[in-house]
Amino acid sequence: MTVRPVGAAPTTEAESGAEAESGTEAEPEAEAEPEAESLLFTRSTDGVVITAEDGSVLSANPAACRLLGRDQDEVRGLSRAAVQDPTDARWPGAISLRDSEGYFRGELRLRRPDGSTVEVEVTSTVVPSDPERRAIVLLHDRSRLAELVERAGDMQRAAATVIDTLESISDAYFAVDKNWMVTYVNGRAEQLMRIDRWATVGTDFWESFAELVGTTFERHYRTVMRTGEPTEFEAFYNPTTLRCEVRAYPLHGGGMAVYFRDVAERYAARQERELLLSRERSARAAAERAQVELAERATHDTVTGLLNRWGLLEQIARTLTENPHASLSVMFIDLDRFKLVNDTLGHVVGDQLLAVVADRLRSLVRSSDLLARFGGDEFVIVLQDSPVDRVEDLARRIVATSGEPVAVGRALLPVTVSVGIARADAASDIDTLLREADAALYRVKDAGRDGFAWFDEGLHREVVERVGIERDLRQALTHRDELTLHYQPAFSLTTGSVSHVEALARWHHPERGLIHASDFVAVAEESGLILTLGERVIAHAAAQAARWAHVPDMRVWVNVSARQLALPGLEEILVRHLAAAGVPPERFGIEVTESTVADGGRLVENLRAVQDLGIAVAIDDFGTGYSSLSRLARMPVDVIKIDQSFVAAVGTPTGDAMLTGIVSLAHSIGAHVIAEGVETTEQLHALTDVGADAVTGYLLAAPTAPDDVTWGSAVALPLPLPLPLPLPHARMQR
Repeated sequence: MTVRPVGAAPTTEAESGAEAESGTEAEPEAEAEPEAESLLFTRSTDGVVITAEDGSVLSANPAACRLLGRDQDEVRGLSRAAVQDPTDARWPGAISLRDSEGYFRGELRLRRPDGSTVEVEVTSTVVPSDPERRAIVLLHDRSRLAELVERAGDMQRAAATVIDTLESISDAYFAVDKNWMVTYVNGRAEQLMRIDRWATVGTDFWESFAELVGTTFERHYRTVMRTGEPTEFEAFYNPTTLRCEVRAYPLHGGGMAVYFRDVAERYAARQERELLLSRERSARAAAERAQVELAERATHDTVTGLLNRWGLLEQIARTLTENPHASLSVMFIDLDRFKLVNDTLGHVVGDQLLAVVADRLRSLVRSSDLLARFGGDEFVIVLQDSPVDRVEDLARRIVATSGEPVAVGRALLPVTVSVGIARADAASDIDTLLREADAALYRVKDAGRDGFAWFDEGLHREVVERVGIERDLRQALTHRDELTLHYQPAFSLTTGSVSHVEALARWHHPERGLIHASDFVAVAEESGLILTLGERVIAHAAAQAARWAHVPDMRVWVNVSARQLALPGLEEILVRHLAAAGVPPERFGIEVTESTVADGGRLVENLRAVQDLGIAVAIDDFGTGYSSLSRLARMPVDVIKIDQSFVAAVGTPTGDAMLTGIVSLAHSIGAHVIAEGVETTEQLHALTDVGADAVTGYLLAAPTAPDDVTWGSAVALPLPLPLPLPLPHARMQR
């Protein structure tokens, strides 16, 4: 015997068994055509099942799948126990008879997965020639009215049997004749449709169920009546909020029989699965979008949409990997006086200006060129294998185009740019090229801005010099103790005495001699050595402050860079070194530039954490950054140090007015005022007149070694001192 897969035609033995059952003798020599076998198996209205010796299903035709309430994939491999109704006491005897005699015929009840049952006539025979004792099982649905009528010898008895069957099945059932008159409604249908079935039988179907007109129910029902073909569908019955699975069949004498069942639970489970799958798909899509957005954000600037620093470096690396011998030209572009725009008009206007400049640059470069916003107001263009004249032409057009004013809101902003250019054939070190282009850019700025310049031999020497300083400074900080501090005193304008000193870094270079901070701090900033340098200054200043423990009201100040302030842990460094030196926090202070904390945020919070330790905070070079009363009032400020550029303007109406305003502003928030860079007696008089608290400068004392600082007793200031005034600023009394 050949056992075919689910959906295939039955075997010849199965057909022979069916023929024997119907009393027809098949000719032994005759063999049915494969196509006929397939048609018989698939189109038979009776179920055909092939089982193994233990009763498990090997294959089944579509009619058997419908009877069993499962699809073909679910039927294959089912055990006998999975399909029989356990409450049907006839099953054990039927199985025993079939096993002993190889044949059984009788009525049994099957159970479907949803719990419903169906009464079937079962014919089961073991294939004699099959050593595996497989069997062919024919299932005849006893619930079908036409079949019951055909098999009933007595019409009255047949009708009673049909009615009994229809009332006992778990499916709802109703029937209409060819004129759409309702001929029968079983009890389950009455229950599900919430109708009086006796009042419904004999009425026009479309009148009794007018709510079905125009729905999928009407379309399917009319198709069955018109074509004579059965149909199955699933739909929602609004009047009773019933989700039902419907099977509609044409009747032999005309009309239609409809079976339906409540599948709300199955539908809900399916909906839940679909919802979970939809959520999973949505979550996966969202994760993919987020990944793309993160990648975009990691490599692109949010203000201009251009590549950012990392995106540019990544693209350049890819270019050099694909073409390691490519020549590269790098243009470093900086907006002139952009900081003034931010200071006066705010960062929103500044961002709008950057976006316009970015669009202008986009319009000038080729698709093969790389364009990036490198940071702040700096843009970078990288050109691959471009001749020098093309690079210079692009630079000229950039400078010319940027000269056109930019309309931002109601403002018409004049904008110029400075451009530095560096070039290398077979470039392999993009960092070097960027440094060289940056050096050329600063040459343009030193020459008056609004132009471009190439990196040349002179700039090369300057770069080499900076590289040498960086190398030696690294050695000085990590292997040699060449750092020392000088201190510049601040003189009180009320007592003439020194109570504050600012620590200034000096480097004893073994070959160059004493180097001032202005000649190496910038290199330390660029190279990242500023963190090591900054902590070394704090440690030395704390140790020196301990040696001056005898000086009353003394405070030592150290400068802290933006990079030091930005990193977490500054307060821990200060506490550690002050504790090691035995210096109370109130005898120490840090200075930060006004631009460092102008934007507020985390840097101001870090400053506040330092101030909470008892360490004073000074704003250095005040007036060169964001001179805003509202912003300054929110900062943790103990001292404001007036930049020497304002002191130098003493004697002019504008200069005097600015000094008066800064001092008044500082005192209004309770801050002490120290003016820097005093070099003339006129400046000293002016600062005394406007109410400054203390002054520093070469007129009074230059930065000096710690042993040369004079403490305590008043020195003779080159002007008559005003009457001594108490310091009203509470924060300086700590």
